[in-house]
Amino acid sequence: MPSEEHNPVPRWRERLAALRDTLPIFKMVWEASPRIVVANVSVRVVVALLPLAMLAVTKVVIDAIYQYSAHQAALPSYFWWLVGAEFLLACVSTILVRFGDYCDTVLADKYAKHVSIRIMEHASRLDLTSYEDPTFQDKLERARVQGTDRVLMIQAAGRLVQQAVTTISMAASICFFSPWILAALVVCIVPAFLGETHFAFLGYSLSFAQTPARREMEYLRVLGGSKESAKELKLFGLGRYLVDRFTNLAMRLHRETAGLARRRLLVGSLLTLLGTLGYYGTYAFVIYQTVAGVLTIGTLTLLSGAIAAASSNLQMVFSTFSTIADQALFIGDLLDFFAVKPAVLSKQNALPAPQPIKQGFEFRNVSFAYPNGRKVLHNVSFKLAPGERIALVGENGQGKTTIVKLLTRLYDPTGGQILLDGVDLREYDQEDLWREIGVIFQDFMRYDMTATENIAMGRRGNSQASERLRSAARMPVRRGNRPFGRRVAEIGAGSGLSAGSAGARPG
Repeated sequence: MPSEEHNPVPRWRERLAALRDTLPIFKMVWEASPRIVVANVSVRVVVALLPLAMLAVTKVVIDAIYQYSAHQAALPSYFWWLVGAEFLLACVSTILVRFGDYCDTVLADKYAKHVSIRIMEHASRLDLTSYEDPTFQDKLERARVQGTDRVLMIQAAGRLVQQAVTTISMAASICFFSPWILAALVVCIVPAFLGETHFAFLGYSLSFAQTPARREMEYLRVLGGSKESAKELKLFGLGRYLVDRFTNLAMRLHRETAGLARRRLLVGSLLTLLGTLGYYGTYAFVIYQTVAGVLTIGTLTLLSGAIAAASSNLQMVFSTFSTIADQALFIGDLLDFFAVKPAVLSKQNALPAPQPIKQGFEFRNVSFAYPNGRKVLHNVSFKLAPGERIALVGENGQGKTTIVKLLTRLYDPTGGQILLDGVDLREYDQEDLWREIGVIFQDFMRYDMTATENIAMGRRGNSQASERLRSAARMPVRRGNRPFGRRVAEIGAGSGLSAGSAGARPG
């Protein structure tokens, strides 16, 4: 994938290589609902073959009528059965098309749910440092969008199967009478396909470049209409400023998108005329052959229908393939997100967290630097015994919160050791350790849920939740010897660590 800093229009090799990214997505589609996938593909194959079957029946019916009217030949004994069969095929086609649309809707919903769950699960396993990286934030935003927006690609893939089967069947019937007619159709349609593909890749490149601006627009939209920001918006008169800033970004993106759309309209229209020329040129040739007595009226009907269907479906195949190629470029963003792996992990056969803590924590010459190289801690050493409280005092950015994140193993130190009961913190099972820890950060999370659910967030699935919830709701939080309100976010720490504005308390 192109870098975040520079994303030129992909070369053709990169464009074709992007199609490989569709395989993992189709695997996700299969995982979402194998039965619906099989039903959808089967229905589309049958629907794709029905037009040729109807044309074949129509050819026999028209030739029989011509022989009857021009040469007084008797109608075949099965003539009316053929008329009924044509009607039956039309009814079956109508029903199956609707069933295919139903499969598309169900499959899209199941896939969107499946991939959204996968994104949430993967995001929950990533390191905290990933979320503090603006580049990762752009990647996560694109993954969230592309995860659900690729439903269009899935539906396009279903249409491509149907269009390809129809095109092949119609092309085979045309080729049976004249391979040159088929060759002329293909030659006239290929330029339109190449043009559509080129503009599809330009669209991807533009969308990639617009990601930071779109993320800022989403932030401004939420900021301008949330209860958390309402007070400041009114007191500081920020409403008009945010609206103007959003509007300027939106107008810039609109100019870029509309400019590309205008170029695509102009060039695409000219190239599409070549496809129209190919259709009518081959149609005129078939008419000439019929007038010359080379082809029958029934064959003319079959070929004219096959040429029209092959021409339109061939254009649709190229257009749909171009759409899938376009979507494949965006899929790379989703796969890039899934390729991000956490570095802070539990070892195999990791130790369970100690219950209760006996010796406490010890920092031994601990240093920490962020991925961007900024060092906030250098050779920090201290001990924190069970039942002991400490207060960390310092200016913003001096590492107070970083120490808490290291203590809870949201980060791993870049130098030194953090010991818990004399054992390196990295030797413990990460999730087991977190179950014994409760933290109130300065930017703590308040969930838009009930008070009960907010209290229970620290201990999901606890069998004694009902009694513990009531006890937690009544528990005061003290600063020194004076209670100062009820901090719901501090409840559920168990016998491990509880950290808040008063410091840290193990035991």
